[in-house]
Amino acid sequence: MGRIVIYTNEIDYFLNELGILLFKKRYFSFFEDAEAYVNKLTYYIERYIGILPEKNAPVYFNRYGNNLKYITYRANKTTQWYIFYQQMENTFLVRHITNNHVAAQYLER
Repeated sequence: MGRIVIYTNEIDYFLNELGILLFKKRYFSFFEDAEAYVNKLTYYIERYIGILPEKNAPVYFNRYGNNLKYITYRANKTTQWYIFYQQMENTFLVRHITNNHVAAQYLER
């Protein structure tokens, strides 16, 4: 049986809005580029969650669930994403996504 990746409703909303936000804040000149950026993030999650070595989430992130693990995704030289999830056998429930600009102080370096 293969891996199954599920997103909470909050994460679905976050990912749907992320491209719009990045475009509006002028991180990207074209909306299509912002969409591609989000698509790369979601592809990475679905391709590598459960394969890459994970870390246990610090207590600070317990507000998003118990026994969370996380993997990282380096999008570019300045931004690293943290994907927090719960695992039950081959099913991975993504509970929170943030980046180093917001949460680096709470994570190992």
